[in-house]
Amino acid sequence: MACILAMHGHFFYAQNAYTWQDFVEDVTDESYAEEQGWTETMEELALQADRPMDINTATREQLGQLPFLSEEQIRDIHTYILLHRGMRTLSELMAIPSIDFRTRRYLSLFLRADPAVFERKDTLTLRSLLRHSRHEFASRIDIPLYYRLGYSYPPHSGGYAGSPLYHNVRYHLSARNHVEAGLSAEKDPGEPFRGNRGWDSYGGYLMLRNIRRLRSVVFGDYKMGFGEGLVVNSGFPTGKSGLMNRPAQGIRAKRGTDETDYFRGAATVVRVGNVDLTAWVSHRRLDATLNADGTARTILRSGLHRTETELSKKRNLGSTLTGGNVQWQHQGLHLGVTGYFQRFHRALSPGDALYRKIYPAGRNFGAASLSYGYARPWFSVTGETAYSTEKGGWATLNRATWKISPDYTLTGSHRFYSYKYYSFYASALSENSNVQNESGAMLRMDATPVERLTVMLYIDFFYNPWPRYNLDHSSSGQELLARADYQLNRRNSLMLRYQLKRKEQGDGLQPHHRLRLQYTRRQGQHWQMQSLLNLHRTAGSSLGWALSQRVRMKHDRLSLSSILTYFHTPDYRTRIFIYEPLLSGMYRYPSFYGHGLRLSAAVHYELWERRLRIELLYGLLRYTDRSVQGTGMQEIRSPWKQDISLQLRLRI
Repeated sequence: MACILAMHGHFFYAQNAYTWQDFVEDVTDESYAEEQGWTETMEELALQADRPMDINTATREQLGQLPFLSEEQIRDIHTYILLHRGMRTLSELMAIPSIDFRTRRYLSLFLRADPAVFERKDTLTLRSLLRHSRHEFASRIDIPLYYRLGYSYPPHSGGYAGSPLYHNVRYHLSARNHVEAGLSAEKDPGEPFRGNRGWDSYGGYLMLRNIRRLRSVVFGDYKMGFGEGLVVNSGFPTGKSGLMNRPAQGIRAKRGTDETDYFRGAATVVRVGNVDLTAWVSHRRLDATLNADGTARTILRSGLHRTETELSKKRNLGSTLTGGNVQWQHQGLHLGVTGYFQRFHRALSPGDALYRKIYPAGRNFGAASLSYGYARPWFSVTGETAYSTEKGGWATLNRATWKISPDYTLTGSHRFYSYKYYSFYASALSENSNVQNESGAMLRMDATPVERLTVMLYIDFFYNPWPRYNLDHSSSGQELLARADYQLNRRNSLMLRYQLKRKEQGDGLQPHHRLRLQYTRRQGQHWQMQSLLNLHRTAGSSLGWALSQRVRMKHDRLSLSSILTYFHTPDYRTRIFIYEPLLSGMYRYPSFYGHGLRLSAAVHYELWERRLRIELLYGLLRYTDRSVQGTGMQEIRSPWKQDISLQLRLRI
């Protein structure tokens, strides 16, 4: 009994000490922090963390939406719940050997254990769904306390057509584990409200789950991922050091305000024995830059419609997509087939520049793949091989994991993405943003060499046979990352992280050295203080550095998080990324360069039996080496920059 109580107490402490900001810093790599796909991924995960799933009722598909969980871990969780008739607390995860300490910390943010599940019968009736339905309303407004140059010009002269305010509204409905629905609307800064159908973008969905053999069906906006992401993976890109093992599997509703990386139509999953059958159809209007002959040159992903030029590119390219997936699993072995056909209502014509000659051209496109894997407690192999129809290109990604001992895990992966291969919805392990024109091999070691010390080390080699942008020849590069976390005692911890990346740019080989030293002190369950030192150096540049002090406090219904940073870098190449406290459902990992001071503080307060949450975010930026910020229409003619964000969230 004493051992059980100690186990529960240890997990309870870890669960309460670990925060969303800790998770972001664990999984985010500065190399891709600015990529739009990663921002959308983290915003979606932030929304999931804000609405933790009940582990006792979560389906395999729902657990598969957490990209740090492997198929083996998902299977072990369901086996434990079946044998023990559920979990009464998350501390029982310690009894599952495949769920290590790091994964338990992650799961503490996204899962909960509801003991009431053992006392009720999950009868699927309209009355029970209405009685157990939960509603959430949220709205956010960002108010800049500065003025950009774009608001000084009329729209016909290139100025912004709308106000500088950002605004969104969201509604979410959930009923047991069977019904989920949502609506959202968003307006970015500079986008007009009047004459633009109100908010610039709208979204909505209805999702049904666990109705006999129908595992799930979604109408409206949705996302999905299969295999290793070579054919379809909307939303969850896998990073090298981001600890994201694979794309989230299956279909899921689009809960955020993402304007680019999603599908609109209908999708369904039906289970027959050990086989899951998935089918989908989607039709969307995309933003695109057009050529003089009416063909599309570039598909745009910014989602911004502030000027007359940007508004003229809004939703002028139609896309229709149909596809399906067949997935079979049995005793650690899984096989899957994924394929789709896509037709654009305008032909794509990317241009004659050397680096653009491998871009897709035409109207009709398709891709298909075979995914495979075999897992045992000490060893697993997974992979996917894909083929695209437009140029007849191949792509393959394969990885093997060997659990040498409980304290050492070795992972090796190899990828080959032909320059002829292209899938519009692919997102997989790669150095570049596209799954195309890349070969690479990576070796990674996760270890706990001594008690309280965890180490992660990887080395990656990559090669691009076709010339990339601003190059006229093939290129190559290497990346090395080492990270060590040491728990000094119950309250104090240290983290050291070093990254070296050597990659060819237009002016030659560019090595980047990045170092982060982080000290964290937790004072009970209410206070946490963190000191950070970031260094960044490149060839031909002086050393860039930033010193940050973070404070977090949580007491009853009030929580406060703030960070103060002084940064000093010689140029943009040595910019430094700092994660800042934000509001619920937000994600930003801004970079800073030059000399200056940055303050960010967020306050969260709950009232009305914690049903209503009021959140306020304040940001201040002061440059000491310039009097003007930004360029073009984004220019701010002041060294100061201040902004306020307010969010209200009501749960019923």
